[in-house]
Amino acid sequence: MIWNSSDFEVLTGTQEKVSTKHFNTSCYLCGNKECSNVFIENGIPIVKCKNCGHVFSTYKQDEHYQGYWGDDEKIYDIEWWDKAHKDLYKQFIQIFLTEKSGRILDVGCGLGFFLKLVRQIKPGWETIGYELSPPAVNFAKTKNGLDNIFNQPVEKSRIKNNSFDIITLWDVIEHIPVPQPKLKFLHSILKPGGILFLQTPNFPIQLKKAKLKKFFRGMNTDGHYLEAKDHINDYTQKTIVSLGNQCGFDKYQFFILKPILSLSGSRAQIGRYLKLLYYYVTKTLWLLSFKTVNLNNTLFVTFRK
Repeated sequence: MIWNSSDFEVLTGTQEKVSTKHFNTSCYLCGNKECSNVFIENGIPIVKCKNCGHVFSTYKQDEHYQGYWGDDEKIYDIEWWDKAHKDLYKQFIQIFLTEKSGRILDVGCGLGFFLKLVRQIKPGWETIGYELSPPAVNFAKTKNGLDNIFNQPVEKSRIKNNSFDIITLWDVIEHIPVPQPKLKFLHSILKPGGILFLQTPNFPIQLKKAKLKKFFRGMNTDGHYLEAKDHINDYTQKTIVSLGNQCGFDKYQFFILKPILSLSGSRAQIGRYLKLLYYYVTKTLWLLSFKTVNLNNTLFVTFRK
């Protein structure tokens, strides 16, 4: 099915019309208004641009959405955000923080567990974080002991040009409807030769998983599939590179890093083992294919200035 801005009509599996006032039909990468349906989640179409191939949710989300973390620290799953991420964070630090000192900025730093680990392993590095959620910032400061955490969009800061060696965005870029202004600002404050690191779901793999899940649940069943209200932009290797090019970056490299060692909402150890098995299988295939076949659940990409 083809959608465009002039005749956009959203239908659920039961053919119930949905109000279009909360929907966007213009591609966030190229501005094209013609797109084709890829998936429908709870009445929200996820579509693919007919011009550049970018996939995005048609749900209109605030540009600086603050509700992701909620307002109650008691609901934070510390096991997930701290312990399950720790091996991934350690691997990143080992690969990229090779110098004894430097400056690292984490955009969308959440509860601050990544920056806390950087300070523990690489005490010579200066750590700074920006986060939109006031409760998350409070947690990072009071529970994780981080002082340089700021509660505002980073592009509204007064950070000087050429200030950072590394800038990270862990599971952030997919939440931003129009990411170009932020990435262009980050390009300006990155030192020449510095690294911008992005982590985001690998959409082709996530889509296959969502379709399988919907098939087994029943095609008209609502549920949690692709996070259509949170993940506004869904990236492939091609489209994440296109975004980087738009924002001034031209040197990129993909990696396959360790998984988050838990299933969200589950304490079962089997989830850890299955994720590790999948990681080793996909990494082996990645290497055997000379880094051309990426079946990992997550995209890890660096851009250099």
